Amino acid sequence: MEIHRKSGICHILSTLFMQAKTIAIVGGGASGVATFIHLVLKLVVEPVPAPVTLVIIEPREEFGPGLAYGTGQKGHLLNTSAGLMGIFAGEPLHFVDWMQANRDLVEREYPGTEIKPEAYPPRNLYGHYLQAMFDEYVELAKQHAIDVELCNEEAVDAELSDHDGLGDSVTLTLASGRQIRADVAVLATGTPRSNNFNHLERSPNYLDSPWPEDRLTDTITDKAATVCILGASLTALDAVITLTNNGHTGPLKMFSPDGLLPRVQSPKEVPFDRQILTMANIRKRIRETNQPLRVKDLFRLFLQEAERVMGKQDWKRFKRIDKPQLDLLKEDIDLALKGENIFENILYSTRYDSFDIWKLLPPDQKMLFLKWLKPYNDINRHAIPLRNAERLRSFMESGQLTVTAHSKEVEWHADEHVFYVTTEDGKTEKVDYVINATGPATSIEKMDVPILQQLLRRKRIVPYEPGGVRAEVDTLQLLVPDHPDAPLYGIGHVLVGELLDTNALWFLVARTDQMTNAILRRLSYERIAQPAD
Repeated sequence: MEIHRKSGICHILSTLFMQAKTIAIVGGGASGVATFIHLVLKLVVEPVPAPVTLVIIEPREEFGPGLAYGTGQKGHLLNTSAGLMGIFAGEPLHFVDWMQANRDLVEREYPGTEIKPEAYPPRNLYGHYLQAMFDEYVELAKQHAIDVELCNEEAVDAELSDHDGLGDSVTLTLASGRQIRADVAVLATGTPRSNNFNHLERSPNYLDSPWPEDRLTDTITDKAATVCILGASLTALDAVITLTNNGHTGPLKMFSPDGLLPRVQSPKEVPFDRQILTMANIRKRIRETNQPLRVKDLFRLFLQEAERVMGKQDWKRFKRIDKPQLDLLKEDIDLALKGENIFENILYSTRYDSFDIWKLLPPDQKMLFLKWLKPYNDINRHAIPLRNAERLRSFMESGQLTVTAHSKEVEWHADEHVFYVTTEDGKTEKVDYVINATGPATSIEKMDVPILQQLLRRKRIVPYEPGGVRAEVDTLQLLVPDHPDAPLYGIGHVLVGELLDTNALWFLVARTDQMTNAILRRLSYERIAQPAD
């Protein structure tokens, strides 16, 4: 009987491994492409013992660049230096190497672009790189008998099921009604649009996103019109660049709750030797207090680190809200040129530790961080490339661009064909167009992505209060109620609460490497427990 039992199990295992495996990637933007490339590379180097089909599902016609990197505006620059933008894990300089190998293309199509790690090339050029890498790995997959299906549709639903007694599978439903069964599905659904001003959608002069950029230029045809840009982040600055690149001369008015512009990146990243805000001191704090890490612990360590360099400070003088943003921008440009923005230098130096620190914070402390510190963290960690900061300064000096804090409400008045923007002090301004550049929704309930909303409705994903959904952070396997080993994984903004730095592509590439390792282990012999003797 024991021999018969083992024989039956071996038959099941043999059947399991002989069956073709399908991995579906929902989303063909940068995160989806990174997932695809890493899977192909690993399957070529160390194939799993079964034929594999990779299906990429993307409603846009193009696979690769996504909205941000597919921009046609060459004035839209990368917000991260080229030396960190390699699409392959462990090879941050790959993009720079590719530019060097394609120097003729770069010089012809993007004149003036510097080919060096510390440069900030046009995002359109980076999109060209992503497209080239994607096309290359589609061909590589075909050469190694890895089937690739590119599906230009939107996935609107997913359901888990037990397939012939051989483990969980995922059935994806597309907008056309077609269904795709997969052994593993990766949700790389990208960055959802902002949906916090839905009441404005009845207006033909409202744009819910600065992307794609041709929507702005097609809609705002009056070059002298007054345009309100909701938000003051890098996304809002993209809208400014798009409009001014296309000859807009009318007033541009940024409105946001805090009115904080991002700070300015130094032409070269300034090394900073942290001695106080270190992982050792953070771990020591947890050990000595026998308590979880707290936000105020991190903040105290940060202040001590800054004062170690700057001396004792009156920290109230660094408050930036309600100060003239043009004056602050001029100061920031000067500091960037000198490499003396200590806050930025400290935070950039934590780049490779920030995820490990974030994982140490309990959910309630993550929420406190998002409420208290994230705005100041973001303006330093996600700063403006110097070239764009100088352009921004000229727009503000000329009076074309203004930045206003404490915006309260925006209303469309159809009878006048204008918007009224009101601030907390009761002041009201009229504008002709409104662009929502406030950033994507972080709550999963507000992410306007059909497949996510269907999974949420049927309780197949677990909302996470800091943002997105719950996942096992080392493998990015989603936590699914009643399915402890569900074949669902996620990458990018859908895991914003678990990962935090989801707008940093270098960071997502590193997470993609771990995720694809976990997926392929799932499909390998190593994942199947051997029968007991």
